[in-house]
Amino acid sequence: MNERFFRIYKRMDFNFVKSHLLVYGALAGNCAFCKAMDIKLDARQCPQCKAEFHYIAFQNVKDHMPKMLRLTDERPDLVFVDYDDFKKIEGARKAENFFK
Repeated sequence: MNERFFRIYKRMDFNFVKSHLLVYGALAGNCAFCKAMDIKLDARQCPQCKAEFHYIAFQNVKDHMPKMLRLTDERPDLVFVDYDDFKKIEGARKAENFFK
């Protein structure tokens, strides 16, 4: 099979992505919307705010490549988001709101 991961850029609403994003760190995830912690990778929704996860961002893609490969088979509906892009946009939005 010749399938590989590609980074593809698409214009999207930041608030929508954030409200449905699971951020996965070294051992567990957290909800980008309500900041709930220790969420398992196979969770379909946040246990605290009940937001459904449509997106996932890995803090370190290289360490989690086997998990990403497994997720593409188990959850083909899940969209991978670049963590650095997410944090960059989130920081820019916070700065904009600070100076309003």
